[in-house]
Amino acid sequence: MLEVLDLHKTFHLDDNPLNDKKALQGVNLTVKEGDFITVIGSNGSGKTTLLNLIAGTFLPDEGKIILNDKDITKLKVYQRAKYIGRVFQDPRVGTIADISLFENLSIASRRGKPQSPLRYALTKEMEREFKKVLSPLGLGLEDRLSAPMGTFSGGQRQSVTLLMATMAEPELLLLDEHTAALDPGTAKTVMELTDRIVNESKIPTIMITHNMKDAIKYGNRLIMMDNGKIVYSCEGQEKRNLKPKDLIDRFSSTGEIRDSDFLS
Repeated sequence: MLEVLDLHKTFHLDDNPLNDKKALQGVNLTVKEGDFITVIGSNGSGKTTLLNLIAGTFLPDEGKIILNDKDITKLKVYQRAKYIGRVFQDPRVGTIADISLFENLSIASRRGKPQSPLRYALTKEMEREFKKVLSPLGLGLEDRLSAPMGTFSGGQRQSVTLLMATMAEPELLLLDEHTAALDPGTAKTVMELTDRIVNESKIPTIMITHNMKDAIKYGNRLIMMDNGKIVYSCEGQEKRNLKPKDLIDRFSSTGEIRDSDFLS
């Protein structure tokens, strides 16, 4: 489904080459159909840079990105949007606060499709469909279709963003610490929803997380990044047997653990 081939990315912080940041140093990764990969690593390890290159936020210095036999390495973000869904850490990023839930869902449902004036898209048929997809979330949002998104809680907005990112059935889903800004209870709810949507849709998914328990519990594969490289990878029974302490020990062997929430 996705092939990341020898990706390199260096950020030039100023005119002094000694201050260059080598964010990725020859990363290779294959994401197969149905994979749900959790990604861990300390700040500066290259996790978000990897997602940004896949999404098209930055272009790599070297290497290729192949999605379903399409070379998307040089495509811009908007050109990849019809293939890739993404959910960010900030719940406010994925929705438009000043328009209704209905209008947000309508825009998302037409991503990658020929566009027509929005007024023609707001139909009773769509209203029934949106209520149908919202109801299983268990948040009562099916009764708030006319409410502006800005009136929703962070957890509700992130749940809607996740739904919107997968409505048009993208070929790949990227989750960039999408529960990090939520309180523990809400984060648990959103993670359970994530697991259900990913498993039901079978959309290949890459999820960055700082929560080791979530990294172990969810998904079928786990990778650890450090200093711009993938330093550990596991799946199957090896992943199921992992304990947070196992990952902490591996972090200790690769460098300093800089984030206290690795231990959550």
